[in-house]
Amino acid sequence: MNTAPENFVQTLQELGLGGGWEWKNGSWWKTPEAMDVRASAGQMIALKARFVTITSMEQPDKEIRLDYQWDLQGQLLSFTTATAKQRIPTIADLTPAADWVERETREYLGIEFTGRESTEPLMTRAGDPIGINLHKEVVK
Repeated sequence: MNTAPENFVQTLQELGLGGGWEWKNGSWWKTPEAMDVRASAGQMIALKARFVTITSMEQPDKEIRLDYQWDLQGQLLSFTTATAKQRIPTIADLTPAADWVERETREYLGIEFTGRESTEPLMTRAGDPIGINLHKEVVK
């Protein structure tokens, strides 16, 4: 969908998701000044939203930007936040669908998802360093 659905901002406000939503590239985006990812996940789950994924990338300050995507009533909602000292709380215990992407993100970007009991490797080999995608040298 290339155009914003009419009145969906009003729906988001009525659902208690506040203002500040921006329609861009076929998705609703919100960049809160401070985001409690666990509280946001709990709110999304209470609204019967479906967790979609987390996308991430390194920022100039070496922290990692994370975009949490949720499907709510057929609309993609994206919440943008960043790690603090390469750490952010897990949501995998709240929505098991986040387990895989948190583990993959940890391996490739070195993020510690606090509150996790286990971060078994998914994509890396034994001996590969955590945060392998942040290493500039060639890994053999």
